[in-house]
Amino acid sequence: MHLAHHLTAIGRLHAEPEARVAELRTADPDPDGDPVELLEAEREVRADHEALVTLLSQQWGEPRTVDLGAHLLAAAEGARLPEPERTLCWRVAELTVWTVDGRWIGVGLARRSEEIPLQLLAAAGEQGSSAPSVPG
Repeated sequence: MHLAHHLTAIGRLHAEPEARVAELRTADPDPDGDPVELLEAEREVRADHEALVTLLSQQWGEPRTVDLGAHLLAAAEGARLPEPERTLCWRVAELTVWTVDGRWIGVGLARRSEEIPLQLLAAAGEQGSSAPSVPG
């Protein structure tokens, strides 16, 4: 697991003023390689995700889970979504979100199609301006 690196990247996201998305890890072994290697790489990314949710919950309290499907539908219908919601909704189905010091921090697994490798993403934004919620 790469938890120390992930936590450092999340700390940087939290400290930066702008809303943005960071790729923490990608399950991307040789596409023509052994399918078992791909499954193992994906298992490691999922394990990192679970460990991060546990660690961040211990640090910041109970998170909320946001289903980004409504955002994806809104974006597909032409709604103008703020960043990082616009980027996230095309890549992540569910985002685990904490509110910390007036900002929100989220982590999620990205893959909207089987052709795209599984990724662990983190995102941050100002509370109230682009915090993931059900679009109105």
